[in-house]
Amino acid sequence: MKSKYDTTTQEYVEIIHEIQKSQKVARVKDIAQNRGVTRSSVSTALNLLKEKKLIKHESYGLVELTSKGEELARMLDRRHAIIQKFFTDVLGIQSEIADADACKMEHHVSSETMTCLIRFLAFIKEYPEMIEEYLKNFRNDALVQKDVSGD
Repeated sequence: MKSKYDTTTQEYVEIIHEIQKSQKVARVKDIAQNRGVTRSSVSTALNLLKEKKLIKHESYGLVELTSKGEELARMLDRRHAIIQKFFTDVLGIQSEIADADACKMEHHVSSETMTCLIRFLAFIKEYPEMIEEYLKNFRNDALVQKDVSGD
């Protein structure tokens, strides 16, 4: 099952959430700067977020996530953390790369896949001695080290 919110909506909610965490308040100019778009683009997006009841915002005023918006932001944070943990702890990907890739994937991964990732991470935590040798071999495998992505 896919999220009922499109990627752009999710990204705006994340940005507002991050700004609120660091600055306590979110302003249109801060959102525009963070997203790399114009203030008018942000205003258009904010109107859509307001229609979806994800934010409170009056013209030229501060932007605040509603409880529904906060819930979405927490869900996205959790998805990001799970994907990043899988990338770093299981696949052995560098933290910076794992973070960037998790940021892209968190918006598109189904809830079924997320459930499996959570179960797999729990399994690893429960039986570390069983899986550590397999993960070590996986990470050191010459075929895995070979770049097949074409990047």
